[in-house]
Amino acid sequence: MCGIAALFRPGGLRPDDRDALRRMTDSIRHRGPDDEGFWFDEARGVGLAQRRLAIQDLSPAGAQPMLSASGRYAITFNGEIYNFKDLRAEMELKSEAPNWRGHSDTEVLLALIEARGPEAALKAATGMFAVVLLDRQTGAVYIARDRMGEKPLYIAEIGGAYLFASELKAFKAHPQWDGTLDHAAITGFLRHGYITAPASLYRAARKLPAGVLRHLAPGQPTQDTVYWDSLAEARAAKANRFTGTFEEATDRLDSLLHAAIRRQVIADVPVGAFLSGGIDSSTIASIMQAQASRPIETFSLGFREAEFDESIYARDIATHLKTSHNAISLTGQDAADLLTTMPSIYDEPFADPSQLPTTLIAGFARQKVTVSLSGDAGDELFAGYGRYHSVRRKWESGARGSLERFASGTYANALDALLAIPEALGLRSVAGHRIGPLRLRLQDQAKRMGAASAIEAYERSFTVMDQAHRLVKGGVAEADPLVAELARERGWSILDSATVLDAQRYLPDDILVKVDRAAMHHSLEARVPLLDPEIIRFAWSLPDELKTRGKERKALLKAVLGRYVPRALWDRPKQGFGIPAAAWLRGPFRALGEDLLSRERLERQGLLETDLVRAIWEDFLAGGQRRVNLVWTLFVLQLYLSEA
Repeated sequence: MCGIAALFRPGGLRPDDRDALRRMTDSIRHRGPDDEGFWFDEARGVGLAQRRLAIQDLSPAGAQPMLSASGRYAITFNGEIYNFKDLRAEMELKSEAPNWRGHSDTEVLLALIEARGPEAALKAATGMFAVVLLDRQTGAVYIARDRMGEKPLYIAEIGGAYLFASELKAFKAHPQWDGTLDHAAITGFLRHGYITAPASLYRAARKLPAGVLRHLAPGQPTQDTVYWDSLAEARAAKANRFTGTFEEATDRLDSLLHAAIRRQVIADVPVGAFLSGGIDSSTIASIMQAQASRPIETFSLGFREAEFDESIYARDIATHLKTSHNAISLTGQDAADLLTTMPSIYDEPFADPSQLPTTLIAGFARQKVTVSLSGDAGDELFAGYGRYHSVRRKWESGARGSLERFASGTYANALDALLAIPEALGLRSVAGHRIGPLRLRLQDQAKRMGAASAIEAYERSFTVMDQAHRLVKGGVAEADPLVAELARERGWSILDSATVLDAQRYLPDDILVKVDRAAMHHSLEARVPLLDPEIIRFAWSLPDELKTRGKERKALLKAVLGRYVPRALWDRPKQGFGIPAAAWLRGPFRALGEDLLSRERLERQGLLETDLVRAIWEDFLAGGQRRVNLVWTLFVLQLYLSEA
C-alpha cells in the first residue's frame, strides 16, 4: 500500500519533469511514510514515483518503483494482490517464474505481467490496486485500476505530459496546474453528495474508471480495455442463479468469507479490524477471530451523545469473541472540530457525513496496527439499505399510477405554474413559505414521482436533490446511461437493479473514497473482504428470497454472523455512522455557514443561483426541517471551494 505518482511525456522527459514529479510525490507523503522511490527513463519520457507504506516484504526487495526480472517492465503500484502466494506457486508450477528477489506481491504481479501480458495478469489478480506500468520494449504506458474502485487513480494532461497520481493534491503541486472548476461535476455533486467517475472537481483531471486497463503509446490513440465489466458480471451471475436452500447459501457465503479473510490478513505488519457493532463489521471480525490463534485487535468509536453511539454493542460483541478491543469515546464537537480539515484530506467536495467518524477511527486504529479490515459493501451487495425495500414496496403496491398522475401536471406542475406568478412579481414568500425553495421541492418531487421504471424511481428518490442543476448557473440535467440500461434488463428484480447500480456508482465514488482517504490520511491500509470477486458474483446470483427472509434485510449475512455471535447481541435497528448535521449547522458552524453561503461570496463566485441558495439557507435557519441533507451538501461544497 502506498501513494503513487507518475509522468509520461511522449518524445522524452524535460529537465524540469524530475522536480515536478518530486513535488507531486511529496504532497502525498501521508500515503507512504516509510520510504520513497523514483525511477526515470529519459528516452521513453517516463518518470515513476512511490511513497511506500511497507506491508508485504519490508526489505529493500519490496521497494518501488520496481523492474521486472528481464528489465522489460517498470511499475509503480498502489495496493495489495491478495492471492499473490497462489499466483506465485502457480507460476512456479508452470515454469513461468523468474528467480525471485524477495516475497512481495508487486514482484509477483510484475512476473505475471511479463509471462502473460498486462490484461491477463490483471484478470488473474485478486486485490485492490492502482497501477502505472511502462513497457520499455514498446514504449507503451499502461494504467489500471482494480475491479470495484477501491484504490484511486487520477489522470491529468499538463504541459504536454500525462500525469498520474493517487490523489488530486499531487496535481496541485505541479507548477503548471490549472485549477479551473468543472461546473458539470459540481452539479453532479449537488445531486449525489459526491463526484462520480470519471469526473473530478477540476476540468484538467479525471479518474480512471474501475476495472479499466488503459493503453497509451506515442502516436497512437488511447485504448481502454475493460478487463472487469461489472454489468456483464452481474448479467452472467443472474443468468445462472443460485438455486440452493437458504442453509446452503449460508454455508456458501461463510466459506467464501473465510477464504477472502484468510487471504486478506496476510501481511508483514500488525493487522486488526474495525468493529462498529453492526452486522457487516461484526461478521468480518468474527471470522477473522475464528481463524486467529490469539486475540485480534478490534477498534470502535463511540459518541457521548447516546443517539449516535453504537460502541456499547461493539464492546459486547468483542467481549463474546474475546478480541483485544480498543474503544474511543468522543463528543460530537470532537468530530466537528475535524470538519474544516476535510478539504485537505479529500481534495474535492465530499458530503458523506460519516467521513468524520471514519477518519477519527482510522487514526485511532493506526496507533496499534498498519492494516485494518472493514465491513464495507455489505449493504450494497446484500440489499441492506432500507431505501431498496422502500422503493420495491411502493412500486409493487400499485402506488405508481397515482404518482404518475401527480407528476403529470395535475397537481405539482399546476402549483409550480401558480407560484411562478408571485415570483415574477418579485415576491419572495407566500403564506410564510419562500417561493424559490418551494418551487424547487415541487419540481424535484414531480421528477421523482414521474419515473418510468423502478430503477429510475430508485435513482431519483435517493439523490440529495434530483433537480440539482437548477442550483447551478447554466446547469444542465444529465441522465445516467446505466440507469436506462438497467431498466431494459429482463428477469431482474428491483433489488437486483438497485444493488448493481449502487455497486457501480455509490460504492466506488462514495463509500470506497471515504475509506481510502480516511485511512490513508493516517497511513493505515483498509481492506474490504466483502469485495472479493467470488463474493460479488455470489451476491449478484442470489434471488430476492435469499437476500431477504420475510422482512429481514441482509438475511444471509445475519445467518453467517449468528454462527459466531448470539443474535441478542446484534439484532437491532440499523443506526449508521452519522453526525448531528442540523444541530451543528445551527450551532457551532452557523457563523461559518453564514460566511460560506453569504450573498457576497456567492455573487463573487458566480457559480450558484444566489437567491435560491440564500432562500434555502434562510429557510433552514428559520427552523425548516426539510432538506437538511441539501443544506449540508451546499455547506460542504462552499467549504471545499474556499480551499480550491
